[in-house]
Amino acid sequence: MRARVTQAGHYSPAAGLALMAVFALFASPAADAAPARMAHEPTPRIGIVIPIGPPHYGAITRHVADTRTRRYGPFIFHTGTIDKIPIVYCIQPFGGEFTRSLSAQAMAIHFHLKAILYPGTSGAHVAPPRMLIGDVVLGAKQVNFGNFFMTRSGRLRADEFHGVSSMGKYMTVYLNPKLLRDLACSARRVASATTLPAWLNKGYRQTTPRIYYYGIQGTSSMWLANKAFMAKTDSVFHEVDEDGDWFSAVVSALYKIPFIEVSTISDSILELPHTRAGIPRPPSAAGSRTIRASAITQDVSDAIMMSFIRHYGRDLLTETYATPFSDPYKRARYQHPTAPHGLLNGAGCDLSGRTRKSG
Repeated sequence: MRARVTQAGHYSPAAGLALMAVFALFASPAADAAPARMAHEPTPRIGIVIPIGPPHYGAITRHVADTRTRRYGPFIFHTGTIDKIPIVYCIQPFGGEFTRSLSAQAMAIHFHLKAILYPGTSGAHVAPPRMLIGDVVLGAKQVNFGNFFMTRSGRLRADEFHGVSSMGKYMTVYLNPKLLRDLACSARRVASATTLPAWLNKGYRQTTPRIYYYGIQGTSSMWLANKAFMAKTDSVFHEVDEDGDWFSAVVSALYKIPFIEVSTISDSILELPHTRAGIPRPPSAAGSRTIRASAITQDVSDAIMMSFIRHYGRDLLTETYATPFSDPYKRARYQHPTAPHGLLNGAGCDLSGRTRKSG
């Protein structure tokens, strides 16, 4: 949100409140005992930023050994190892992409991060049968689809300014092709060993997650159930989902840290137009508790990141991966995003795995 300025050159009350809100976020622990100033921790680590919802973190946390907890302002960091690979994770203090980017920045300041991983869930912007609930989107391209100018006619135009974007090269952020390959191998390894419950996609026989290897992930604070508006944003940004994390990707790029995101589709108003928000309803059975779609799909994203850390974490700790600011992928890859185009070929992409059921 941009601060409004009055004609006298002073900030409006709305702008003042916004600045106070940001200050309060960092000053909020004052009511608690003041924690000691946290110094920079030099151990190279892989960082994981975790969304506050769904509150279903065990798929990651149960694999962390040698845990320690540290606090910086409103952010609580948990350090440890996964398969002896040093990691640090943070569950954002409250919802929203902006808040998560603040936790990513605080993590980058206080830890020696070699990469930031974000496993999440999102809503589909592609209609069935091409995209179904449980499908996996890899963040090859990150766009801020909440940043647009709406003309008087209702047409959308990317960015709020004419000419050169005020965001410069950060308008769009891409994933390093080598990291996309490693992420694709991890996603395929998990997806091929996962069976989704049939009730997630009634009327469709698909029970194995499909993978969007060349996903364009859209980031905004909007949750859309209006198909006409979704078509407008797609015509400008071509996003396939509505809950990427462009904000954290920009933070990572500023600190020269690779940002790696995977989202699993948890809802689709295009698939379930008769519902309020496109969320599938689990079957009701007396005396049993059925896990929600959001938790099932979050488990898939978490499992992919665990596989990624185990297979490629040591490379992340020792190698350097530049973040591209010009598109390293051919346009045809985005037009046929479920085709791996060679990502799964070559040595090091072991796709073996044990069968696993979700939900």
